[in-house]
Amino acid sequence: MDPRKWIGSLCAASKLLFWMPAAADQQKGHGLSDGRYDLRRLMQPSPAELASEQRGHIHIYDALEINEVNAALDENFDRIQNMMFTRIHHLPPTGSGPAEVEDDGCE
Repeated sequence: MDPRKWIGSLCAASKLLFWMPAAADQQKGHGLSDGRYDLRRLMQPSPAELASEQRGHIHIYDALEINEVNAALDENFDRIQNMMFTRIHHLPPTGSGPAEVEDDGCE
């Protein structure tokens, strides 16, 4: 193998080994659990996600709680045109019991 190709491959592999864990650590600690990808994307989008929205892409957020939707609309007003919400969960006024799921007609 050509030494230049070997060095290039080594550099690429080292970037993957050292940069990816650092990037993953930056995503933690924002107060959002790892299982809430949509909520993290909604409230704290990455630069790549923002760039995608600027190109006109729309992200569909499914099964969020109404308070999360309201907070997102209040805090991210400039991004509303790139958001779509389906099956929003409305908690009962007492806070106990099952949430009522808004039927938006999307299937």
